[in-house]
Parts: sequence; structure tokens; C-alpha cells
Amino acid sequence: MSSSTSLHYRIVGDGYPVVFLHGFLETNHIWENILPHMKDIQAICIELPGHGKSPLLAEELSLSNIAQAVYTVIKNLNLPRFSMVGHSMGGYTALNLYELASEKIDHLILLHSHPWADPKEKKNNRTRAARVVEYDKMLFLNEAIPYLYHKQEAFTKEIQHAIKIAQTISEEAIIQSLLAMRDREDKVNVLEMMGKNLHIIQGEYDVLIDASIMQAEARIHHNTFDLIKDIGHNGYDEAPEQVICLLNRCLQPIGENAI
Repeated sequence: MSSSTSLHYRIVGDGYPVVFLHGFLETNHIWENILPHMKDIQAICIELPGHGKSPLLAEELSLSNIAQAVYTVIKNLNLPRFSMVGHSMGGYTALNLYELASEKIDHLILLHSHPWADPKEKKNNRTRAARVVEYDKMLFLNEAIPYLYHKQEAFTKEIQHAIKIAQTISEEAIIQSLLAMRDREDKVNVLEMMGKNLHIIQGEYDVLIDASIMQAEARIHHNTFDLIKDIGHNGYDEAPEQVICLLNRCLQPIGENAI
């Protein structure tokens, strides 16, 4: 389903509205094994600019204008209140969106995501990655995507599928997304403001996020924190049953209270 705004979305189910945002190099395909098992929610799955069926924005991407584009879809759907689930870059977007619509957002779930701005070394890595994409997109995809899985040999089918999906994303969209993430601002203040209404689901061996540091940050701000053992960055593939269980645990009481 698409709207009069530029971003493509689809709606699955009936019940309490929850906005699902995929991550970098992904599309709404990542939710395919998750949504059939979600209870009593209406899932609004929005594809980020340049990903899936969503075009790039007229201006260069930033986390701020990505969040604004997502919020335009939400406003057009007339959602009085909702919660959000964001995977990786989708989590960065959700944190930015909270500052646009804090009065409407009940809960926010960061799935393999975090609130920190990139340190200098990471910024440099993203700049280098953008240059690689410009030179050889497939070289970048074949290196970047398997790296996200803890046990690559056990997920060869899933990795190849993820690479196939990522191939549909243009070089320009990948480069703009990399630079938008490179230049994003720190959003630890959102963890502080949301407190127990912000939930973090983290993989034990996520190469992009140190689980112990993330857990310590959550403890400071009284956020809920769940660690999934023996997985990396893509829990929807590596441990879907546990992700489903944790999402339902976080979201079901909210939906019941909203009725």
C-alpha cells in the first residue's frame, strides 16, 4: 500500500498501531517472519527513503528529514497514539521521530540499535564505505552483510537473500544513507526522557554495538534491556522466535491499555 506521500508503506493486522522501521540495506521484507505472530496490533511498515519501493527525498538524506518523511505518513494515517519498533537505522529514525511527536508515542523499541552519534573512527569508516559503493556496490554488499551475522555458516540462505534485497537499492541511496548515519546527532536524551517506556533488544555478539555498554546505558535511564544470546545484529533472521516473544511482551500490555 502506498500513500500520497513519497514513502511506501503497508499495513498488516488490526488493533493497536505500531510503526515498524527496517534498517540500512533492508526493506519491509525483514518483518515477514515476525508479523504473522504479533498479537493484537496493527503493524504499519514504512520503507525508508531509497529502500524498497520508497524513492529518495528531493534533498540529501539526513536522519532529521528521514524522520520527518516517516512522520508525514503517520500524520496522514491519523494515528492519535502509537508505538515504534526500529531495527538499526530504523531505530536511529525512531529516536529522531520521537522529538517530533513525543506526545503521541507510547513506547519505542530499539532492535539492534543505539542512541549514540558516530565517533570519529566510525565516521571515517562510513566515508570510506561510501567511496567503495561508488566504485563497486557488490563488493560492499558482499562484505558488509555477512558481517552482521554471528554464525554466518548457519545463515547462508538468509545472507544471500539479504544481499539480493540490498542489490535493488541504488548506489545513490546507499551512499546518502551512509552519510546521513555518519552525520547523525546523539539521541541519548530520548532514552532519558522515555525511561521505562523505551525497550532495547540486543544481540550478544552484535559487531556494531557493544552489548555491555548498551546495557549500562539502559540502566542509567531506567530503560528495559533484553539480551538475546549467541546472535549478532539481525535477530529477525538469527532468533526470530525470541524477537517475536520480546516484541509481544513489550507491546501487548500497551495495546490492552489502549482499548
